[in-house]
Amino acid sequence: MTELDNIGNKLRSLRQARKISIKKMADTSGVSSSLISQIEHGRVSPSLNTLKKILDAMGETVISLVQQNSAESPMKGLIKREDRMTVTVAPGLYYEVLSAPNKSYSMFISYLSPDAGTEDFFIHEGIESGIMLKGKIELQLGDSTLILEEGDSITHSSTIPHKWRNLGNEVAIGIWVVCPPSF
Repeated sequence: MTELDNIGNKLRSLRQARKISIKKMADTSGVSSSLISQIEHGRVSPSLNTLKKILDAMGETVISLVQQNSAESPMKGLIKREDRMTVTVAPGLYYEVLSAPNKSYSMFISYLSPDAGTEDFFIHEGIESGIMLKGKIELQLGDSTLILEEGDSITHSSTIPHKWRNLGNEVAIGIWVVCPPSF
């Protein structure tokens, strides 16, 4: 089973557990019924914004979707390197989840390939902070364009539209915290 099939299956399971029809989910999320069906059946890969719209309509986050059915560690806050969950967000962008499931924040390492970036602006509740460990990215934050390089950090309101892209020739790596865990 591919990651794409798995996301679709998890979305369908969540929706059905809440006894929500595809039509109702479409009305609530603003995503068409046909696209939801195609995602649930693993025929298409949702963009991060589309996935967030669907999950927001169910009161879930991307990380909670990935962490479903994960084995619980006896030390609930301990995540060993080899046990990190990986989330492919978009082509050339994936996250390793560093935080155990909680309602306060989510923390992850982002890996952004050269020339990769997010197409759409993200807007969500809360605040986020990050530090660049390697590479150079362009962060569009509202009307401002910022360049973050190794060692630079930033904190901003997540309600400001934001998107980013890798400006370098190497994978850009950063650690990010989002509070509350809206991602």
